[in-house]
Amino acid sequence: MSELFSQSEVLSVSQVTRTIKSLIERHLPEILVRGEISNFVRAASGHCYFSLKDDSSQVRCVLFRSRMVAAAFEIANGIEVELLATPSMFEKRGEFQLIAQSIRKSGLGRLFERYEEQKRKLYAEGLFDASKKNPLPRFPKKIGVVTSKDAAALRDVCKTLADRAPGVPVIIYPSPVQGVGAGKKLAEAVSLAGERLEVDVLIICRGGGSLEDLWEFNSEELVRAIALCSIPVASGVGHETDTTLVDFVSDYRAPTPTAAATAVVYSVNDVSRDLQGLLGGLVKRIRGKIDDRQQHLDYLNRRLIHPGKRNALYAAKLNRLAIRINGLMQRTLRHQELRLTTTGVHLGRSRPDGLRSLELLQDWQKRIHRGMVSTLNQFHGRLLGLNSSLSHLDPEHVLSRGYAIVRNKKGAILRSTKLIEIDERLTVQLHDGDLEAWVAAKRSRDS
Repeated sequence: MSELFSQSEVLSVSQVTRTIKSLIERHLPEILVRGEISNFVRAASGHCYFSLKDDSSQVRCVLFRSRMVAAAFEIANGIEVELLATPSMFEKRGEFQLIAQSIRKSGLGRLFERYEEQKRKLYAEGLFDASKKNPLPRFPKKIGVVTSKDAAALRDVCKTLADRAPGVPVIIYPSPVQGVGAGKKLAEAVSLAGERLEVDVLIICRGGGSLEDLWEFNSEELVRAIALCSIPVASGVGHETDTTLVDFVSDYRAPTPTAAATAVVYSVNDVSRDLQGLLGGLVKRIRGKIDDRQQHLDYLNRRLIHPGKRNALYAAKLNRLAIRINGLMQRTLRHQELRLTTTGVHLGRSRPDGLRSLELLQDWQKRIHRGMVSTLNQFHGRLLGLNSSLSHLDPEHVLSRGYAIVRNKKGAILRSTKLIEIDERLTVQLHDGDLEAWVAAKRSRDS
């Protein structure tokens, strides 16, 4: 167990709940769930918290205030509802919960089931993969709009585009946005825009409505047309709480048509503000560079000297160096002359006396000989004493006096009966040989 603890990374509770929340939200799509409301609470913030239960289970749910706008009935305990919800986890309490995107009374289930079935099918084919989505162009030269010519959403989109980018042309690809067959017409309009390639970005939009009103925007034919379109597509279908399959396949999903128009163009005011910021930064950098160059010029100007003046300075410096070298040479010569004179005097006084040196050498030779003889005699006496001591400590000498050495089968010398077992095999070493013996009994000295 201790090895498992030492090999495992210890995580905090926050790390565990955060990881589980990330896994749930990343891998679980939106789901449609039916159940009965219980434990309903409306917080002071306007958010609603309740449990959705059936006969055997229940799950915590939260409906935020912004989603309450789409609810066409009074929410209360005991009402059977259907939720379009996103699985998640509340990190603070480590509780699994459903975040409701929309709520309705149970009854429109078949249409939602078709929606979910279509969504799962297209999701499995990879049409909603984020890796397949194209970024919206920052400054489109032409913008296409797929919607009805009579739709109020078209007027809102055109007004927003005119306000934000008055010089950008808008091309309308008209199509009905409601009723049987509208999905096919919308798909044909998207395909036509993709074939002509006359716009840089395409907006598909309509105003809000019921699930039935927006149903054609869940058309499989329309979804596949958007997926095959080479032009980046921004969806602005319905209000913020409305979600269609077009939102999942489009390159950019806006909550409203106006928000889609805002997203595809960069406002003239925003561009002007950014340019002003860039211009200010550029001017600041240029001024800084100019200041640096002026300081460098001032520095070079202070170092700049007229060539005649520079030559005069060099000549004066050479004269000073020549005077210093001449004085140094004279001092060096006088010092060397003094050293030669002093050395000659010392050499005269240090003439060697051969006879005196010979007498000293012979005296030292005698003294060394006497010291060596005395040292050898001392070492010889110590050697005899050590030899006598070693002979007394020799095991063979001890054995010759009647003693023996007992070893076990491993060759270790035994010094106590406590280290010997009955019937153990022993080796007894005597002065003239060894004996093999077995232990028949043990007796301590006290007994």
